Amino acid sequence: MDHELEAILNSLGEAERAGGRVLHELTGQAQSLELREMLKKVGHDEGYYAGELAAHVRRLGGSPSNKTGDFVDKVRAVDNFKGKLELLNRGQRWVVRKINEQINGIADPHLQAFLRVMAEGHEINIGALDRALAEGKL
Repeated sequence: MDHELEAILNSLGEAERAGGRVLHELTGQAQSLELREMLKKVGHDEGYYAGELAAHVRRLGGSPSNKTGDFVDKVRAVDNFKGKLELLNRGQRWVVRKINEQINGIADPHLQAFLRVMAEGHEINIGALDRALAEGKL
């Protein structure tokens, strides 16, 4: 497996694990039942994406990372719930940007298809959280 691709996929996997941990913590802090359910769904997505990224790394002959990114500490450092949610969405946008930067250079069609679906899923989740924030559903 190409070491650069392995590093990119592992970086995304570490970010997804961090996002999942953050979402688990934030779900318990949500006052709105709607927001709580949405955050649980997004957290589920993060876990799925992390697992699939690891599976693709293994399939392509690499070694998947089991680390968690430092995003958890960054979110924990924000002192208000709304700010944590806004940072969460910035993190989601970072993942989409990283995928879009790499997608056209990926030769493996299965990985490319998965990354497209992953980016689209993040876009959907970003939109849902943006709407919840705009409606004041905290």
